[in-house]
Amino acid sequence: MNRIPVLNSGYVELVEWMGGDDAVVRNARRCWKSESKGLESDRKLLRHLLKNKHMTPFEAMVFTFDVKCPLFVARQWHRHRIGSYNEESLRYCTAERDYFIPEGLQGAQLEAWKNHNDRCFDLYEEMVGLHRMRRELARSLLPVGLYTRYYWTVNGSSLINFLVLRTDKHAQKEIQEYAWAVFKLARSTAPESFGAMEELLLPDRGF
Repeated sequence: MNRIPVLNSGYVELVEWMGGDDAVVRNARRCWKSESKGLESDRKLLRHLLKNKHMTPFEAMVFTFDVKCPLFVARQWHRHRIGSYNEESLRYCTAERDYFIPEGLQGAQLEAWKNHNDRCFDLYEEMVGLHRMRRELARSLLPVGLYTRYYWTVNGSSLINFLVLRTDKHAQKEIQEYAWAVFKLARSTAPESFGAMEELLLPDRGF
């Protein structure tokens, strides 16, 4: 399964990747002119690299994820500079009425949350449609819980850094959920690398 639902309306999908465990091992062994002696030997090498923060060989893995997340999550995500982002532009696209709703809201709180967001979208759609306001201006009316979409292309080393930071208990809960979804997808393509990473770098952070 390449797509994992996240929050009330988001997802992460792995759309393309290059390399895997073998690519990391191959690049690492070039340093010592060594050859693989089998799976257990390769596992020890991967653990050695992670323990000692020799991260360059992990750059042999490259991933492209399709992400749909609230704007406030995206802006935290985009702080991770080592990667490439291509996001839907609300200068050129009309925003969809699709916004974040936190878990646990009920009754009057839930109604108030929905009413506020819907009023923002009502005014946005009125300005764009009836008043012909430019979308690039009207978008400033929209809430930061608006869902956005982008492609994120990142190498394995930078991805590991992102996962270590964003699965931490001090990270906001919503981006933690996205980070764990990314982790699951990455681990499906490189189980030895990300399995060792979970054991060594994500202690006691079960998802």
